[in-house]
Amino acid sequence: MNRVQSALLLSFIFTGFISCSILRTDDPEKKAREYLATFNKSLSTSDAEILNQFRVNQSRDAVLIVIGILQNKDPFIVCDASMVKARLNRINNQIQVEIPVVFRVKELQSKDTLATNLSFTITPDGETFIISELSGEKFYQEFLQIKNQNVWEAEEKLAIQDRAWIYENAKKLENKFDSVIWFSTYENQNYFYVVEGKWINLFLDYNTKDEKNIYTKMGLADSDGNLIIPFQYDQIGTIGFTDRYMVEVVRENKVGYFNVKTGKEVIEPIYDLIVYYGWENAWAAVKKDSVYGWIDTDFNFHEGFVSDKMKKWVTDFEYLKQKIHLKAGYYSYCEIPNAEYAGSGIIIPPSYLSEVGIFDPIESGFNSASVRFGAYSWTDYKETTSSFLETITSNLRAVITTIRERYLEGREEFYTHSSVTFVDAQNNKLGTSSIPGEATSIRSIDSTLLEVRTPHNYWFMEESASDETNLYDHDYYTISDGKIEPLNSKRLYPQTEYVKLDSSYLIGDFIVDNDGQEQNTNFLSLYTIKYMRDEILAAYGYNFPDSKEERHFNYVRDKELPQYGKIEEIELLLSDVDRHNLLFLNKVLDLMATPAL
Repeated sequence: MNRVQSALLLSFIFTGFISCSILRTDDPEKKAREYLATFNKSLSTSDAEILNQFRVNQSRDAVLIVIGILQNKDPFIVCDASMVKARLNRINNQIQVEIPVVFRVKELQSKDTLATNLSFTITPDGETFIISELSGEKFYQEFLQIKNQNVWEAEEKLAIQDRAWIYENAKKLENKFDSVIWFSTYENQNYFYVVEGKWINLFLDYNTKDEKNIYTKMGLADSDGNLIIPFQYDQIGTIGFTDRYMVEVVRENKVGYFNVKTGKEVIEPIYDLIVYYGWENAWAAVKKDSVYGWIDTDFNFHEGFVSDKMKKWVTDFEYLKQKIHLKAGYYSYCEIPNAEYAGSGIIIPPSYLSEVGIFDPIESGFNSASVRFGAYSWTDYKETTSSFLETITSNLRAVITTIRERYLEGREEFYTHSSVTFVDAQNNKLGTSSIPGEATSIRSIDSTLLEVRTPHNYWFMEESASDETNLYDHDYYTISDGKIEPLNSKRLYPQTEYVKLDSSYLIGDFIVDNDGQEQNTNFLSLYTIKYMRDEILAAYGYNFPDSKEERHFNYVRDKELPQYGKIEEIELLLSDVDRHNLLFLNKVLDLMATPAL
């Protein structure tokens, strides 16, 4: 062995002795436990000091997540880590550490607990140790498990805690005002919607959502009770919905705008329509009676339109083609200042959107927290996905907007419906309606009847109604005295009630399930056509010989009318449309080799 080899050997022995010296004491476990006690105390120091003890493969953020759990940073999930009861296992010059941990819930009704372990490896580093391996994934996942089990209750408690001062403030303001109905935070300022008179949140109940409070006036106050908007309006909208600091105000069904920053009414509420524009030095297009005009950026009125672009924007409803997304973070929600309604957001959209039936005058039930909780918070978001204008006759058009909603009710669900607004040549509203699915066609049956077809119908999800899974839904509207109103039918196939059928109602691109295999067909099945025929008979009180078939049609029967055992007994009762359709469907069934009744 030469001098170089001898020197290297001595160096290796010496280095090995130093690095393992902490484990060559009489009680190596004692040193390890002393380190664990020191590590436990270090959890109250800075992140940098704690991280200095780690030499692991995980990222800084991953290590800090584990540290944060040990530090009990979560407001509701407690981590009881017993360092003194740690199990140690020495392998060569390393010690594997297993710390017993119990997760439990505090300040909640839940009594959930979960026992687990946090495992890591410590390696000698001079006179102390470093953590050289961290097995934190199982530890973190089990923390998430108990957290997720209690997250709704925890989130609700946090939300109420965050809003506690707002609720107290609202109670104080009630000594000054008749009612404090909502609060909102906009641009880091808190505002309270206050009312003179008795106010009821009618919009919370489906049966009363179209009703309005009477003999009330609404204003807007700051946290100190200073009135920013005086008690001069029937309704005040969502702050900043159209433009910064701007809020729509409504008085006697006329709309204007108020600037909450300047505390001034910038557009007097004398207009039937105000549509935000934002181009060509024009703030908005307006309509008063049948006369259009525009408001410039200094809020001065001008007659007509600033350009053909603006004219098309308004008269062809181009403004509805912009995607409107009602969701937390997009707009400043209002909330009712009561813990029962914590996390349930309210939006008061501009009246030009509710006027055409896109949204309700007051939209509620939006989830304004990171998770859904409470009985009044069921909608994640509501958005418009498309809009188009369809000409039906020379004096009748329809504005059709598709709206998608995402509900949070234990599972995430998406629902799509279409808002249909009928207008005359002067864009005066004749009627609005909401139909399931996405409308694709509207046609005039005659001067008194309109038909809307939609390629999706929730009714037809029931196997008993048809063999096909993609039938069209048909909705009908009556035209009378300058108004268009929906016709309500009990039938799953309302076309049999309002239209004299021809083969076009039986032809389409359909899908049927044949022993688990999807097949395409272009004509309705025997079963479906028979169901359409039998639904007509059931509507007139016909009792089917087969009791099972009889039960299918309970939804369409009028219990007040007589019941009949023979078809001949109801023939005189049939309307002209039903008589035609019964004969037509029977002929089709005959041609398909199905015996007629």
